[in-house]
Amino acid sequence: METGIILAILASLSWATNDIFNKKSILKGYDENFILWIRFPISTLITLPLGIYYWKVSFNLLLSTFLWLPLEIAGSIFFIKAIKVSPISEVMPFLSFIPVFSLVGGIFMLREEVDIYGALGILLIISGSFIITGGSFTNIFTIKKGILYMLISAFCFGINVPVGKFAIISSNPYFFTWYYCLVMSVGLLPFLRGREILNAKNYENVYILPIGLLFSLGGILYNIALSLSPSPYISAVERTAIIFSIVYGKIFFGEKVKKSFAGSILMILGVLLIVF
Repeated sequence: METGIILAILASLSWATNDIFNKKSILKGYDENFILWIRFPISTLITLPLGIYYWKVSFNLLLSTFLWLPLEIAGSIFFIKAIKVSPISEVMPFLSFIPVFSLVGGIFMLREEVDIYGALGILLIISGSFIITGGSFTNIFTIKKGILYMLISAFCFGINVPVGKFAIISSNPYFFTWYYCLVMSVGLLPFLRGREILNAKNYENVYILPIGLLFSLGGILYNIALSLSPSPYISAVERTAIIFSIVYGKIFFGEKVKKSFAGSILMILGVLLIVF
């Protein structure tokens, strides 16, 4: 159990660090969709040994791909847009809405019931988001477009949780790590301009290799953690990436993080209540 928790924290640290290089690349003028896409081909090559050794393709896996891929692509595109237009310390906490959307989806699609802890968790997450938006949710639709983008991303990822679980069960976490990167590499191509893929200067970006390495490392660590510990614990611990992102935003980009930190604490407590 302890090993799984530690690995989940390291996965969160890896993904949060990855976002530093995403933001830096975008600030240097690189196309955000290219920065989003390039991690997947690199990660596909890095995780290829896992894909070969743990190879397990099934009909259910292929069928589920048509369900989770569109949502995953949409969630990823809105994620990178949020990173582009807003401080990472401001928008990353809104990924805490992933379990909220998963919970709401379970209510409507699976007729699941919410107990008092789930309701309190949702209330804490909403309260935390209210603090981050400066006490006005209308900011989301006006000057806080990055938050709106991240909420849409969280919605896509949240609804995708049960479909993604089905896909992993239909195969195994290790093969799926490679398979996911491969499919996303192809699935994102229509959203790229051809000249961006062929532009040699894009590959001179010193950050693209760390982006691929950190993304694939986070995926491997996270899947190993899932194999060692119950998924609710790992899901809750993975939200610690929010704190890492806030700290990184302050250190690397000089962002103001007072409101983000206070709101994030409430949101993480809300996630813990929902998950546990």
